[in-house]
Amino acid sequence: MRLPWPAVAAGVAVAALGAAGLIRGAVPQSLASGSGAPSAGPIVVTNAYVRPPVPPNDTAAAYFTVYNTTSRPDRLLDVLTGAGATAVLHTTNSKGNMIAAPNGALIPAHGTLVLSTGKGHVMIGQLFGTLKPGQTVDLQLDFQRAGTVDVVANVIAVGAPAPGAAAPSGAHS
Repeated sequence: MRLPWPAVAAGVAVAALGAAGLIRGAVPQSLASGSGAPSAGPIVVTNAYVRPPVPPNDTAAAYFTVYNTTSRPDRLLDVLTGAGATAVLHTTNSKGNMIAAPNGALIPAHGTLVLSTGKGHVMIGQLFGTLKPGQTVDLQLDFQRAGTVDVVANVIAVGAPAPGAAAPSGAHS
């Protein structure tokens, strides 16, 4: 059976537009996220960024800080992204080992969860394309109480300072 040309073109357009909404090239975070300011809901996510893979690795890492502004704990249950086929939350256990967190991560009442180098990340595997500094990646964070929080993370070069990180001593702006 031969598919009519308009049906094939429509399918390709939908697939392309869907992926374009999840990895954006050279869009400043302030424009991509609307206001440029963190959301003012019960969960506030700041300093989101993604480090591209370093060959021969083919996984990227997403980092961010989650603030729970409520008087009740919440749990980050899942992270989704269109940048790769998988997104797995990793945290450190009481022994300091990095482990996958299948039950999510607890954010205490009026507390924070910081995912940073050596302290946790979201591993994005089976990337759908090349991630380059200057692009942005959409992340969908699903919380037990707060529901879904959409985040736009800048792709930054390996070795570049993380958003919100203090400048190294002796550095000039």
